[in-house]
Amino acid sequence: MAAWALMVDDSSLGDSGLDGPGLIDANEAAARLGVKKSTLYAYVSRGQLSRQRAVDGKHSMFDPDEIDAFSKGRRRDRQGEVSAAIASGITRVEPGAFGFRGRPIGDYLDLPFETVAEAIWQVETQPWTLNPDTQQRCTAAQSVFPDDALAIDRLRTAVAIAASCDPLRFDLKTHAVAAAGQQLILAMIESLPAQSSPKPNARVAQRLWARLGPATATKAQQKALNTALVVLADHGLAASTFAGRVAASVRADPYSVVAAGLGALGGRLHGAASSDVHRLFDRAEQLGSGTKAVGEILRRGDRVPGFGHTVYRTGDPRFPVLFEQALATTRSTRRIALITEIHDAVTKRAPVLPNIDYALGTLTYLSGMPDGSGEAIFAVSRSVGWLAHALEEYDEAPLRFRPQARYVKASALAE
Repeated sequence: MAAWALMVDDSSLGDSGLDGPGLIDANEAAARLGVKKSTLYAYVSRGQLSRQRAVDGKHSMFDPDEIDAFSKGRRRDRQGEVSAAIASGITRVEPGAFGFRGRPIGDYLDLPFETVAEAIWQVETQPWTLNPDTQQRCTAAQSVFPDDALAIDRLRTAVAIAASCDPLRFDLKTHAVAAAGQQLILAMIESLPAQSSPKPNARVAQRLWARLGPATATKAQQKALNTALVVLADHGLAASTFAGRVAASVRADPYSVVAAGLGALGGRLHGAASSDVHRLFDRAEQLGSGTKAVGEILRRGDRVPGFGHTVYRTGDPRFPVLFEQALATTRSTRRIALITEIHDAVTKRAPVLPNIDYALGTLTYLSGMPDGSGEAIFAVSRSVGWLAHALEEYDEAPLRFRPQARYVKASALAE
């Protein structure tokens, strides 16, 4: 495992690097781009620009050549391109640094998911208890679905049920949004078929395990699932988060914000990616070879799921945290060997590293969870981030997202 561990220093969320000749400060960098400093730092948080620490350790410095190249790229009028930069104080997402509200992710790993949610929402909530009416209706709704229904379909229905049971859902104040968040998260969990019965007043991770895990969770399994929920709670302006912010900009209620996020999350290139990893492991087990399973994917011309990241060029800092805990959930050396073989088959010929989806797929596979469990874990967790972004958006001017459509003749689109 040591060879896989990513050398990510989570001890500080400060700027990386050292001061050097020819660098410019944030004021000049923002001026060259014609944007506010907050927008400049938004580009940094999305991995579009890099910054270095000044000698005094307090100020950010930028490479003027990189700034100029980025500025030229922004000015290109490329047909069909959509870009956005939104200032946010929730999550720092950049190479070598990942954390919430100015603290590294390592500060949150030993905390229950509920506590992390409150830290991200910046509010103390009431005990996490599901409204009895919502619970009853979510339980009853399970009979509507076929046995092989996707988890994401059950979750969408649960959010709608929770919304219909909340006559105060249009209250957009922080405490009200957090209270709605509690209800919809618990409702989503309640909508999944029960595999076992959690203890009264169980934690969110324990409740979710009772719906996904095939048996009572061990301490290692419970810890790994809670860690998955924590590290997935937010990740900047991902597609689903942007969808949620657009909904919040028109003052959609919290349930509608999460519904918008779930719509985008259902795409196979987003929240369902870990399910592809899980199925890759299943196929490797059928073939008795991880290398052959990877070869099948490559022969189809497809990308091997669970590897590479658009932001983390030197490794996803969430991966080693969850991956090590996922491996600790089983004693099956055969399954671990298959996971190791797949990793080696993918990485030995190309400088590509595993990402959080590979770790999440490892957790669901080794835990014996059903197909689609990774997507359910992702959705329950990311609901926290969607609502945090909604709270930020509620403080902004409404209706600020109005991209302009540029009419193009059909013949031009076909070229």
